[in-house]
Amino acid sequence: MAEDQNKAMARRVWELFVSGDLNELDDLVAEDAAFHDTQDPFGDQRGPGHMKSLFEMYRKSFSNMKFDVKKQIAEGDHVCTLLEAQGDNTGEIMGHAATGKHCRINLTDTTRFADGKIAENWVTWDTLGMLQQLGLIPAGAQQTTPA
Repeated sequence: MAEDQNKAMARRVWELFVSGDLNELDDLVAEDAAFHDTQDPFGDQRGPGHMKSLFEMYRKSFSNMKFDVKKQIAEGDHVCTLLEAQGDNTGEIMGHAATGKHCRINLTDTTRFADGKIAENWVTWDTLGMLQQLGLIPAGAQQTTPA
């Protein structure tokens, strides 16, 4: 039963991200929760405040955001959520002006729960694919098939 509750909580976080109603994160995230993401500009923060800062930044960068949960796997106190994320770049992102372009990427979110709250989180996402789709870095050379 705890694994199903943890899966529901992991999914709820992404629903809150889209809705912008971030106050509920105070109830879902432990005060000292740690976050691991090499692209995280708020890496020195912890707890719900960290998650709110990160979500607000991306909400300013992208409109029409949508997260489609493709699969969740739970084992013990960990839940791994595979998602497809998409939105329109209508605000500054990583120091670049808005491009107005739509992008769609995959991400993997692994969450550890303790005492009914998010205690630790690891996120891996397709940064390169996002930047290429937004036209901020060149896409790789197209592979051709010999005739």
